[in-house]
Amino acid sequence: MKKIKITLFILIAALGFSACEKSDVPRVKNPIEIVSPTPDAPITKVTLSEEQKTYVNAGNAFAIKSLKTLYNQEKKSIIYSPLSLQYALAITANGASGETASEIIGTLGYGEDQKALNDYCNLLLNQLPALDDSVALKLTDAVIVNEEFRVQDGFRNIAEKVYYAPVEYVNASNPKVVVDRINEWAYRNTNGFIFPFLDEGDVSQDFAAAILNALYFKAKWSEVGGQPMFDKDVTQKSSTFYLDGGGQRRVDYMISSRHFSYGRMGENAIVELPYANGKFAMYIILPDVKGGNGLEQLFSTLTSEKWSETLSSMSTETLVYLRLPKFELENKYELTDMLKALGIRRAFVPFQAQFDKFLSHSSINDFYIGSVLQKARINVSEWGTEAAAVTAVMIRMASAGGEQPKVIEFFADHPFVYTIVEKSSGIMLFAGVYDGK
Repeated sequence: MKKIKITLFILIAALGFSACEKSDVPRVKNPIEIVSPTPDAPITKVTLSEEQKTYVNAGNAFAIKSLKTLYNQEKKSIIYSPLSLQYALAITANGASGETASEIIGTLGYGEDQKALNDYCNLLLNQLPALDDSVALKLTDAVIVNEEFRVQDGFRNIAEKVYYAPVEYVNASNPKVVVDRINEWAYRNTNGFIFPFLDEGDVSQDFAAAILNALYFKAKWSEVGGQPMFDKDVTQKSSTFYLDGGGQRRVDYMISSRHFSYGRMGENAIVELPYANGKFAMYIILPDVKGGNGLEQLFSTLTSEKWSETLSSMSTETLVYLRLPKFELENKYELTDMLKALGIRRAFVPFQAQFDKFLSHSSINDFYIGSVLQKARINVSEWGTEAAAVTAVMIRMASAGGEQPKVIEFFADHPFVYTIVEKSSGIMLFAGVYDGK
């Protein structure tokens, strides 16, 4: 009887555990390895050289430019990770040469010094997760390759030793096999927050490789004297939210009154909402204009220089009465048009892209970037924030007659911009727009 009870307990526990997982997560044999550094001890801040501090500014400039371009393209609320995209492109640049490499590294804002960029990325991989043990932060990379090709030793060495990115070969004759392996990897690296990431249509018949990055962030809001920043009991239900260009929506507002760090950025107010022990924060940039074209004006004047100046001038002298909408967003983007608009062009052109340092083949111009995909999600509530992004640079084998996507820009208005930042370095992890819809 005792043995039966133990067996029954194990069975119930197993059923309970499986019920917590998504039933449609693919079961794969020998899943893609996760190799990311585990902090030995907490650190107080990200330690950067003077040159690396300029890389932070360059990365934030890329984040702001790409957010503007994506906002104009999407015309809706967005959540996006410039840092995840930067990692996927930085790894990709190690397989490129000539103008292809220069355009990638230059568009990211890091000049032409690939080794310095690699060292900087490696430093962040090791230090960002060690800043606050109350914040869950994972930054992970991987390289998936069609087994018909072979990764060159130099690229593989950098991918594995600098970016902790395992290189795995797959049978790409069946797109579902590739999609299942990547989706299962994305699921594990975002604690199930991003799933599914890819569809079978994202893997073309001429698939050569995918360079992947996953970024996961979860943190509660900071407390003051044991009191939470937001209390569910005082959340204002179904109140008016004024849309840019006119019109209204009903949203739930979280409410807080505190000496938040506050400042001005031209005709916009900015407030800092700290997480956990204060190493990470969300910044809300709110235009003074309500119901007009406030966000359009904000984007027209927002630069990385103005961003840095504003952060350094903020203070906690003023008591801030805050009303912030609860929201949850999920977006999937094809980022090719955005990256072309920002300056990465040759990498997307068949027979002209120079990826001679990546895969071994008969010609250096046989490979090109077919697409750059990112799926991102954020949940902002009274408890805190959970956010994740997965990025894939999809490398294709060039074939005659391939058509290149056209560049199309869309213009729209949205009420406010938000970012999630590591404070000691100023690095932007996530950036987005919320429009109340």
